[in-house]
Parts: sequence; structure tokens; C-alpha cells
Amino acid sequence: MPSAPADVNRFLHDGRLVTMPRRREHRRTVARWLAHVALPALLDTVGERELTDRLAALADDPVGVRRALVDLGVVHRTRDGAEYWRTEVTEFDDVGSAGDAGHVTLHLDGARVDSIATFYDELNRVFMAGEDWRLGPSLDALDDLLHGGFGAAHGADRVTVVWHGFARSRDALGFAATREHYRAKLADPHFDAALFRRRLDDLEAGRGKTYAELVLEVFADHPDVQLLLR
Repeated sequence: MPSAPADVNRFLHDGRLVTMPRRREHRRTVARWLAHVALPALLDTVGERELTDRLAALADDPVGVRRALVDLGVVHRTRDGAEYWRTEVTEFDDVGSAGDAGHVTLHLDGARVDSIATFYDELNRVFMAGEDWRLGPSLDALDDLLHGGFGAAHGADRVTVVWHGFARSRDALGFAATREHYRAKLADPHFDAALFRRRLDDLEAGRGKTYAELVLEVFADHPDVQLLLR
């Protein structure tokens, strides 16, 4: 069994997990480490039997652990449970590229994006693993994130972001979501009503950009961040 970091090792007995911790934050830490070890390659799928066998080398109750990883959202599976995979970059991953210590590759899972809010949930899940705070839902916050001053991209010379299932995300961040986003801004007195009224009018007239297009523009403003749409 691979050597566990101190914050995980405290929950192991003779190097193995006997039972999952009770406190949710501890359960998630242990679950992220188990997923990191059992599914080292992001988005690579394995069968149920294969994953169970891998977890059996790590824990006394591999079936229970497999279910816990899914319940905690650390591991995903097909509806019939035939295949399992991991999309979340954890604090235990070495996200740098071999031979290029300054290059970081991160993976966004478009299947998890069905609204503007869940887009930022996905950014936080991928970019902010190990941080004790979360990115706010705004394009300015995304811009700050891509500058690389914090999160998984901190200190990297180059960042590659692979956005899997982009077509689904593009639809989720399309006209309808953008219109509702602007309407919500208009209803909030803290925002510039005239600005968002113009943006809404432009959108409805076919001149304005969707939220997906605005996100792509933010990425394009960062030449050190390569965005690959899959």
C-alpha cells in the first residue's frame, strides 16, 4: 500500500483503512486520497471489479469504500455501475507534466456543468483542491484565477486546461442561462442596473455574447493558459 500523508495516516490501521472517518471533512480527505491511489489517471475508466480489486489493496471493506467514493462525489460511475472514473484533481496529485516542472494540466468535466453556478462549482473542485476558500461566481474571479496567484495553477509557468464535454457546457452556459443571469443582476440593487439592462437588451437582440462565449474570452486573455475543448 502506498505511503499515506499524515492527515490520512491517522485514520489507517497498520497502513490500511478499516472504517471511513465519521466527520465529513475527514471522510472527504480520506476519500480523495483513496481515489488518487486507486484511480491515478483522471478520466480513465475502469470496471467495477477492477476498482474493487484496487480498493481491496487499500481498505478492509472495498465495496463499502467504493460506494462512499461515489456518494461523496469523488468518483463517478455510469448509471449501470459498469464503469468508474475520477475527474477531481486532489491535493495528493502531482499535476505537473513530466519533464516540465512549470507545466500544469487540469481537467474540467463538462458533465458536471448544467448552470453558471455549477460551472464555478467545477472550477473550485478542479482548481481549488487543498485551498481553504472558494472562488466566487464571477468572470473577474475567473480572470484572477487564471493569473495563477492561487489554487492548482499557482506558480506554474504554463497551464493546460482540458475542458471535457464542452458542447454540453456551452449549451448550459448559453442564451437561457445568460438571460437569467442578467435578470438576476437587474433584480439586485448592488449591481449597475443600466449596464446589465444594456447587456440583456444586446443579448435578446442577438448582439450580445452568451456566458460561455464570455468565459472563452477570459481564457483567451491569458496566453500562458492553453484551453483545449473536448
